[in-house]
Amino acid sequence: MMADENPVIVNIRTRRSVREYLDTQLSEETTRKIIDAGRYAPTGLNLQPWRFVVVQNKVMLKKLSNYARPILEKNLEGRNDAGAVNFLKRLQDKNFNLFYNAPILILVIGSKNNVLTDYDCSMCAGNMMLAAHSLGIGSCWIGGAAVIQQSEELMAELKIPHNYKIVAPLIFGYPRTVPPTPEKREPVIFWMQ
Repeated sequence: MMADENPVIVNIRTRRSVREYLDTQLSEETTRKIIDAGRYAPTGLNLQPWRFVVVQNKVMLKKLSNYARPILEKNLEGRNDAGAVNFLKRLQDKNFNLFYNAPILILVIGSKNNVLTDYDCSMCAGNMMLAAHSLGIGSCWIGGAAVIQQSEELMAELKIPHNYKIVAPLIFGYPRTVPPTPEKREPVIFWMQ
């Protein structure tokens, strides 16, 4: 990194999806800072359709992982692309935890009554992940965990109202390891002048 590079751009370029965490819980203050960064995301008509469910209980995290894994396995049946095949192998390992043993899961949930919820909550989640990185905390979007909403029982346990859906299941924690930067394709740009 050059000394004159913009720190925001550096933060964006250096954030990684972390899948190995130390067994150290985030403080409530740090968790609130991450969530607070999320609420500053742009939102259509300033409706701010998001709410946050913070799960730190290891028993509950395991329960959520155990519920989601067989559904994801079934969804991946018959796929032969490398990413799906590798992930399916992990899912079939009885010791695999969908949340990579991260100490905290934050579900960004959004109102089903807002047509822009998916966009707004996704921008909120992006802010949260970038804020976490700036604080030395790893994160990863666990998209497959959204299948949790297929269980009315789990939704009730998580206190998610009926008119809300899970948009962004995010894990956070202090990284044990940080993966290298994956190869990034050059952007395809259509200039209209």
